[in-house]
Amino acid sequence: MKAAMFYGKEDLRIEDVPEPAVSPGQVKIRNGYVGICGGDVHTYFHPEASPVVLFRPHPMTGARLPQPRGHEFSGTVVKVGEGVTGIEVGDRGSMFPTAYSCGTCTACRLPASPARHTAPTAGPGCRTARLGPRERRRAR
Repeated sequence: MKAAMFYGKEDLRIEDVPEPAVSPGQVKIRNGYVGICGGDVHTYFHPEASPVVLFRPHPMTGARLPQPRGHEFSGTVVKVGEGVTGIEVGDRGSMFPTAYSCGTCTACRLPASPARHTAPTAGPGCRTARLGPRERRRAR
């Protein structure tokens, strides 16, 4: 598959990358539409000012540059990982994977709260970080 890979300041490359595997607690969505986030534009020109961990391993995932861009997308579920309930192949949905919910703090317990943890601050104990909105609601 193709991905827009961010290598650093003003260095974005369209590359062939492996299809992602689906781990337990995850779903795979075939991309239908994707937007360019304003944060991606700012990161492209000024990566040092990004609120997302870029220049050292991410504290939760260990991921490093290069990183794919295009985190705001929608599409159709094509595979459901072990342990996921309430989401089926063929469901349509959207994704914003840089926000995590621990399911326990006040901000995460509010419905549709914009004050959720962001990628660089979510703790490793956030057991619902990889689950979709329906699963997060059930996990509380």
